[in-house]
Amino acid sequence: MTNRSKHRVRDARSRRQGAMAAGGLAMAFAWGAASADEGPVALRSFIDMQVGGIETLMVPADDSELPQPRRADGSPDPFFETTEAKRYLGKQLFHDPVRTARVREEFGGIREIAQTASCGSCHQGESASKSGTLFNFAVGGEGRHYTDRNGNFVPRRRARTDVLPPLRATPLFAGDALVDELPTLTDIYEFAVGSPARGRKLPDPGRLLATGRLDALDSVARNAPGVIGAAFNNRLLMGGFAGEPDSSPGGLNPFGHPAQENVALLLLDAHRMLEDQSAELQKIPAFIKLFQEAFPQEAAAAPGCSPSFPPAPGGCDALINDITAFRATATFLRTSVTRDTGWDRFLDGDNDALTPAQRRGARLFFTDARDGGAGCYSCHSGPMLNKQVDDPDVAGVGQFVEENFYNLGLADHPLQALNRAGRNDPDFRDDGRREVTGRDSDAFKFRVLTLRQLKDARFYFHNGLFTSVRDVVRYFNDGVPQDAVAAAAGTLSERFTHPRGSGSSPGLGLANAQVDDLTDFVENALYDPAFVRHDPASPTKMFQLSPIDVQYSIYRPDLAALGAIDGFPLSGRAEDNDDALSRRDMGLEFLDVTAQATITRLPDQARAAGGVAADVIRIRNAGTSIIDTHLLVIARDLPAGTKMINASGTTADGAPYLRVFLPDGQLAPGQSTDVRLQFGGSPRPMPAYRLTLLSGQGEP
Repeated sequence: MTNRSKHRVRDARSRRQGAMAAGGLAMAFAWGAASADEGPVALRSFIDMQVGGIETLMVPADDSELPQPRRADGSPDPFFETTEAKRYLGKQLFHDPVRTARVREEFGGIREIAQTASCGSCHQGESASKSGTLFNFAVGGEGRHYTDRNGNFVPRRRARTDVLPPLRATPLFAGDALVDELPTLTDIYEFAVGSPARGRKLPDPGRLLATGRLDALDSVARNAPGVIGAAFNNRLLMGGFAGEPDSSPGGLNPFGHPAQENVALLLLDAHRMLEDQSAELQKIPAFIKLFQEAFPQEAAAAPGCSPSFPPAPGGCDALINDITAFRATATFLRTSVTRDTGWDRFLDGDNDALTPAQRRGARLFFTDARDGGAGCYSCHSGPMLNKQVDDPDVAGVGQFVEENFYNLGLADHPLQALNRAGRNDPDFRDDGRREVTGRDSDAFKFRVLTLRQLKDARFYFHNGLFTSVRDVVRYFNDGVPQDAVAAAAGTLSERFTHPRGSGSSPGLGLANAQVDDLTDFVENALYDPAFVRHDPASPTKMFQLSPIDVQYSIYRPDLAALGAIDGFPLSGRAEDNDDALSRRDMGLEFLDVTAQATITRLPDQARAAGGVAADVIRIRNAGTSIIDTHLLVIARDLPAGTKMINASGTTADGAPYLRVFLPDGQLAPGQSTDVRLQFGGSPRPMPAYRLTLLSGQGEP
């Protein structure tokens, strides 16, 4: 923030403090650290003065009131206008793998893995609209998640481990069969040193030799950013690539669109959708209907495009194309917000919405570091806590650009090793904003992100090298750069290293108890369960496809009549990822691994009291590939009257099974696990039976 901006903020605070004092509002205390007994009314008054009006932190109640481009008279621009029809279509597009059809075998693309991923591969609701993994893979990846025995959701997506041939003789990362050559956003040209990654323009780049946009494995060498709050920024992606003018050295915005439409276009290109998705979408009658509803003007220009009968070749092109697809997707991005956190209820006047510890954390959050607080609000303000506190608004979108980018002294994401190898440049570094603007003054600067829903994010900052909210808070509290190269670039932010002012000790200087309170506020007070699980009573919409979205027979019988299948995206493919491991993760199919395992009955079997017989079985993975997700141990051919009394359930054909939760979601080759099976109702000490082993979640 410039000195002029700082003075403007302090002047505004002074004016508001005076006005509130004149109005008879008494503060429990002023700028010092919060007391243990600070009440919610006093805290709201304090925050109100700090941000120039507590209403600036409130999320609009209706999607139509969220930031969207407007005409000079203040009315929504029809081209960008948020409508429910566009939002619903955009959400369906976001989670449907049918779109990732862009395969270019000359650059290493593998046709067999087309249409196995989606936007939702790296942006899932259970992971704060991020990937939840250090490496974020779309096409060329497999798996989505597994649950442990305590019911915890564990994100799990990795490079394909099946029979696909490796692209390198020596993998850079052990354990993957499909190994990447280049990160998705990197291009290598014949006559260019380096790459026009993320849109950098070169005067004459020559022939494209290799590209991460079209090879076999879709991986990004940065932590996947969250989607929440995308409507409130005029630049998106970590370096601000989306929304940057086309005239910028690193801009790629041919239509001059706002950040939301621009990012949707850029990601069509990056993630195997551009050019090829339209033909696939036009094959699906329910999609045709949704496009007609979302884009009536374009539908009028395509009279031959009907969901009732197959359109003539090209008959739907005016309606279903890359532009209408990214416009709908941008609308979904704009409406991805949380509205029902404890913080939102607190702002709305609920005095019991925050715990005392969370109120203390909020006081630290909104108190300047120079006054004994953490000063987080100076960068994390606005409804989504992702804007500068004094950022002037235009229809809810801040005008500031460069003020939202900072060098925090961070190291590279591990996948940047691919860039160093692909470019044959051992000194290559991800320099963030400089890649977009071309300015040395922007080196190693990355965008300020929302703090909402971070409890589920699991990996933090652009490099993904922090694995808890508390780790992040401690990093700011210490004020010591993680990486020497970024620290020496001349752009390291003093707001990170010396937030208490020049000449002060590094960092915030908070005590451990204050770190705990601040972490509690960020992690729990800003968390909204309805973003993860459908809650019809909540104003927050579930990020994944909810029952209202996909129970077509109930909520959209018109789409059901056109072939939409309840519980699935409109294409009928699995939500987000349509690879075999993901389908097992989602309980859609199971893999019989009986032949891959050796089953040994251990000698310590015993007949327990009450006529219960126990068998202890050792299951060893004797194969060369892992057994993953859950292991379902099915007892077949049991004698009449015999029951497995510790069964987890029964299969569709009536056989009992026990669900075994594998450590880390897998049983590696050579590993074994012991399983205790208990039977009752048999007159014999131990019934005879046959075991079948299935890999997968859900009910077989």
